[in-house]
Amino acid sequence: MRTILQTACLLLVPVLFETTMLAESPRVFQVSIGPEARVGTARGRLIVFLIAEQSKVSKRAAPVDGPFWDDPQPLFAMDVSLDANNAVELDDSADCFPIPPSKLPPGRYRAQARLDLARSNSSWRREPGNLWSEEVTVDVTDSKERQVIQLSLTKVVEPRSRKQVDGVEWFEIRSSLLSQFRGVDVMLRAGVVLPQEISPAQKYAAIYDVPGFGGDHTGATGSRRRPNETGDAATLAKSTFRIVLDPEGPNGHSLFADSANNGPCGQALTQELIPALEAKYPLLAIPTARILRGHSSGGWSTLWLATRYPEVFGAAWSSAPDPVDFRRFQKVNIYSQPNFYVDGSGAEVPSLHKGDVVEMTIRQESRGEDILGPDNTSAQQWDSWFAAFGPKNASGNPAALFDPVTGQIDSKIAEHYKQYDIGELLRSNPKLLLPIFRNRIRLVVGTEDSFYLNEAVALLDAELKELGRGLNDRGYVKMIPGDHGTIFSNQAVQAFPREMLEHLRSARHIP
Repeated sequence: MRTILQTACLLLVPVLFETTMLAESPRVFQVSIGPEARVGTARGRLIVFLIAEQSKVSKRAAPVDGPFWDDPQPLFAMDVSLDANNAVELDDSADCFPIPPSKLPPGRYRAQARLDLARSNSSWRREPGNLWSEEVTVDVTDSKERQVIQLSLTKVVEPRSRKQVDGVEWFEIRSSLLSQFRGVDVMLRAGVVLPQEISPAQKYAAIYDVPGFGGDHTGATGSRRRPNETGDAATLAKSTFRIVLDPEGPNGHSLFADSANNGPCGQALTQELIPALEAKYPLLAIPTARILRGHSSGGWSTLWLATRYPEVFGAAWSSAPDPVDFRRFQKVNIYSQPNFYVDGSGAEVPSLHKGDVVEMTIRQESRGEDILGPDNTSAQQWDSWFAAFGPKNASGNPAALFDPVTGQIDSKIAEHYKQYDIGELLRSNPKLLLPIFRNRIRLVVGTEDSFYLNEAVALLDAELKELGRGLNDRGYVKMIPGDHGTIFSNQAVQAFPREMLEHLRSARHIP
């Protein structure tokens, strides 16, 4: 799941997606490629972003960093083939969200364009070769005369250089499994945070850290061990490796689940990356010495890996995981409810809230993703779930669980999701999964989770209690005060380092 500060598609107006055909639109965005930016033809998804002067969006935010959650701003997009000798015009015939260019209210706007050429990551800034323009200021009037706003793609996303940080090493290997599946070379990457006082004569346990939606292995630089750490965190820093994984792929966060769209991601992790890490570093190659930590999409991944590969991982600490029981996929029961966009009374189904205020509906989020990447190719939150849990569609892209226009749920695809429904799998095979939950899983979620993820956790917790989970088990499910982000300050989450130490000490991996 995405964190509160990460990019998503939020528009809070009734008109959500318009494509109209006019003989001549009164307002046109003309986009070209600067000759200094690229030689040859560029093919991809061209998107124009606007921010109105009176918007609540920060003045420091660039339009190209949209869509924005805190205030709806216009988007226009189309698939193009473009070179330095021509330009393309986006008018009312383009995909528009929430309104076409001709309906823009008069006023001053900041405008920017980007051209996505690759489909390899949830962030366009991590895809080398993508193009974007300088920001320009546009004054829109109510004149009926044709207005042409020119934007030139002069900037290029360069390959990232890996930041060198003391105590952090970068590791990567080619995945034979994923390369064969995708037909291109696929690299498995990790940021390896070394123990503070590493001894060549000793072998260490490893904490495998799965980032949330939008994160990757480069987050290891923020996880580096700090000399001034005290208490349990300091002891853990001296005694373990922390290995930050890269869950990214063409469809966004893979959740490390083997799937029809992403390929054998779980197998690649457990059969290729971890053995390679254990061959290079002094790591204990036994399950009790491999523990998992993750939040949000990373939280779901840790539960999946712990229950799917109990012979590999010995324990998991999960917070605010993506839906763990699809009878509450956020707020929707995908097996019994007919529609994702509206409930039985016809009210819009929310996706994001803060207290009693709904800040985004599922319709708004999903329809915004369609602008970034049609046919479920945006690599954003919903499309990443379609890729991880669902089959391919006729065009080879992730099949949608629900109709993008009406929200109607496809019951056949919902049935396919059962193989990834952790609650359903627990009910189907309690003899296998109940002992894992009793002894290996620590799960915490806020009772006011921003994306309603607590509702699925509550169902899973009720299922575990009905199956007779004992009060003295090492595993637990805790519902604590807080939302998707504020739970980090709760003592239940702050206790994770102590609990990890207790686990490793009981297994005699650290003194």
